[in-house]
Amino acid sequence: MKHKPCILAAVRPQGGVAVHRVLGEYADVVPVYDYDDALAVLRKGGVDLVLCGVFFNETRAFDLLRFVRQEFPALPFVACRIGDRAVAPVMAEAMGIAAKSMGAVAFIDMPLLHADNATDVDFRSQVLRQIR
Repeated sequence: MKHKPCILAAVRPQGGVAVHRVLGEYADVVPVYDYDDALAVLRKGGVDLVLCGVFFNETRAFDLLRFVRQEFPALPFVACRIGDRAVAPVMAEAMGIAAKSMGAVAFIDMPLLHADNATDVDFRSQVLRQIR
């Protein structure tokens, strides 16, 4: 049996439900909603990828990215925006630029993750291809 990768999903609670629904069959998804909980999971080890919503724990997404780059430089970090929180397109673009400039391997802007199966497949593909 093939090893399922472990994805730390640092997201808001509604994002955790969506991420688990889309990725749970393909990976062990560990949702966390608090910065300190994310650090505890990372320090325990065994995480293959960090998936972090840009609105994680209000404003802690970039703090988590900074921590991961310092402590686990080879660990893939994917920043994302999921859920229907409205932001201007230029704001979503700026989030992606900031995340990538700080070391995220990708930024996925998927506000309508729950919309349909095709969106789910696209999101899943974008996330899973980042696992090394």
